[in-house]
Amino acid sequence: MVRPSRDRLAVLARHIVDALSRSRAVVLLKEREAVRQAVAQALADELRREEEREESARRRIAALRRGPKPRSREWEELFRKFVEEEYLREGLDS
Repeated sequence: MVRPSRDRLAVLARHIVDALSRSRAVVLLKEREAVRQAVAQALADELRREEEREESARRRIAALRRGPKPRSREWEELFRKFVEEEYLREGLDS
């Protein structure tokens, strides 16, 4: 996975805040800049957690006695399964 730059996260956060502020269902209780920073931080935190889930899945595959060849179809399926298990372990649906 290619990790987006800090600038890209800031742009995404700005787009999200703009969309929220246009919605009649949402009232921003803090200044737009504070909300944008919080959204950018939440995006960065989630990307970090996603990288941790993927790294955990890679370690589990590597620990298998007769693991599949890297990047083979079997490896990819096992990787997806282990990442999904990480989501479930955290109480999230994938």
